[in-house]
Amino acid sequence: MAVYVITGKLGGGKSIMSVSKVRDYLNEDRIVATNIDLKLHWLVRHQAKKCRVMRVPDKPSVFDLNAIGLGNPLIARGIKDESRNGLLLLDECGTWFNSRDWNDKGRKELIDWIIHARKRGWDIGFIVQDLSVLDKQARVMFAEHVVYCRRTDRMTIPFIGSLYRMITGQRLKLPKMHVGVVKYGTERHSMTVDKWTCFGSGLYNAYNTSQIFTSNYDHGVYSYLPPYYTHYRYRVTYDFRNIMRITKIYFKRFKKVTCFAGGCLLSLLWLEFTAPAEIETVKISPTEYAGYKIMGYYKMPNQPYTYSLQNSDGANISSVQLKDIGFDVTAINACTLKISNGQSESLIKCR
Repeated sequence: MAVYVITGKLGGGKSIMSVSKVRDYLNEDRIVATNIDLKLHWLVRHQAKKCRVMRVPDKPSVFDLNAIGLGNPLIARGIKDESRNGLLLLDECGTWFNSRDWNDKGRKELIDWIIHARKRGWDIGFIVQDLSVLDKQARVMFAEHVVYCRRTDRMTIPFIGSLYRMITGQRLKLPKMHVGVVKYGTERHSMTVDKWTCFGSGLYNAYNTSQIFTSNYDHGVYSYLPPYYTHYRYRVTYDFRNIMRITKIYFKRFKKVTCFAGGCLLSLLWLEFTAPAEIETVKISPTEYAGYKIMGYYKMPNQPYTYSLQNSDGANISSVQLKDIGFDVTAINACTLKISNGQSESLIKCR
């Protein structure tokens, strides 16, 4: 049997580290009993049918602990396998396991139950603010392992953190992670036997972080229903009808974005399927105008020559029209004109 006393300052991650161990036990199909309000659908798969989790009163009595039965079902069959032990996790033990309440009525029977918890197949976790809160006799008898919980985002990197704060005026934080250092014994210098780590991002919704523990808890021991019976069987099945309903809902919510995206898509399709046909370009050789002669020209100030051309059939054309056709027109002098298309050229002169 392993008994852990889980300690840490306020907000140091004691509860979330403990809930991460609950998740580990459930993933191994082991029994869990705790006085923490859990939300199982955040701890295990929604399809889980057989996870066994019992809620005990905030400050359980020996009657309540007897009601949870065996933590390891193999014991009933005479098989000894402590790797299948269940977990009994009790939070805020400092309020009812301290020296002032040590001699309360029923405390002797409760201690006797905890002493024999190994024979009932239970691993136990006590969550307290500090180890000194527990009565000395409880520390001596029960505190086999002590877990010191810390949050890395409250630490800083030596020298680098100070330098960063001097430059920016802000604190350099490490990534938020919960670390539990497991010591074998109650002394700070005891041997470190394990380290627990968890990021906790998926566990904040798995339990009631604002739970208040009271002495007048009005319920007895009860079992949580597995997530299959509370969530999974009531899920919306993804058949064609429901998919169309969901699609309709999202179309209504995002109709403006949908219309804009649809318009863009239709515009692209229209441009793709209605692209103008390629126009065949017919290249004309300058030699076709070799029979033309310069009939006249004029030149405006700071402007190039403008020529008027005519062939033997009386067809007229100007140098401006030749440029529009695509020829390069170069005026050599008043009576000589060169036209070219980049591949061939021709000279046109006066009569």
